[in-house]
Amino acid sequence: MADRPYPYRSALITGASSGIGTAMARQLAARGTTLTLVARRETLLRGLAEELRQAHGVEVEVLPADLTDAEQLAQVESRLTDTDRPIELLVNNAGSGGAGVFANLPVEREETTLRLNNEAALRLTRSVLPRIRGEGHGGILNVSSLTGELPSPSLATYAATKAFLTHFSETLAIENRGSGIHVTALLPGLTKTDYFATNGFAAAPLPGFFWLAADKVAAAGLKAVAAGTRRCVPGVPYKAATALLHITPPPLKRTLGRYLWHR
Repeated sequence: MADRPYPYRSALITGASSGIGTAMARQLAARGTTLTLVARRETLLRGLAEELRQAHGVEVEVLPADLTDAEQLAQVESRLTDTDRPIELLVNNAGSGGAGVFANLPVEREETTLRLNNEAALRLTRSVLPRIRGEGHGGILNVSSLTGELPSPSLATYAATKAFLTHFSETLAIENRGSGIHVTALLPGLTKTDYFATNGFAAAPLPGFFWLAADKVAAAGLKAVAAGTRRCVPGVPYKAATALLHITPPPLKRTLGRYLWHR
């Protein structure tokens, strides 16, 4: 990000304990942004918070929460509606998903994916949006995925939740046009995090340049929401691929999906 002041003075980041979420927290802290970090893994959150306080002297609040739990989700919603400590930027980064043929997957796991990837993002967005609309200033950055742009065998629920998140974001961007509110969908491709191993995903072998660094993805997303860009696709290969997808016939998309996400 550039050296000029970042437009959001406070941010709440879900899924902040690793990967893109951690990278965003570090970059925002370096810009002096006050942070509220949300994730299930409290030990990792507290370690990150202490690192950021010492490195940048910023205020960092740790809010451990499992966003698939109704009571814990409500606590994060309450934090977003706190007018004494207003949040200017909401980053819906938390996400999960199971891999495998849908008919063979436990339905409880698929429901958890829906609750985390969609319901939690929807509820948190709804919590913060009325206040920032009233103030005429704020941002919402939803971390989606290019997986939602084409059929993805073995990732049926995950891909569908990401498609929802992208369309949800772009619709909100239209609804809030001219209000001072920026809503951005961040659609990364393959990114070097522990996400794939943790969730049992197996991507097709691809050249190294297809794999994005988490800090580059984070920087692209934070820059995009600050600028009011509705959709952000990091990485030159993925920008080109996205442009081609818009003119690719559906049968070819299905073939591509079978190649990329095979088990």
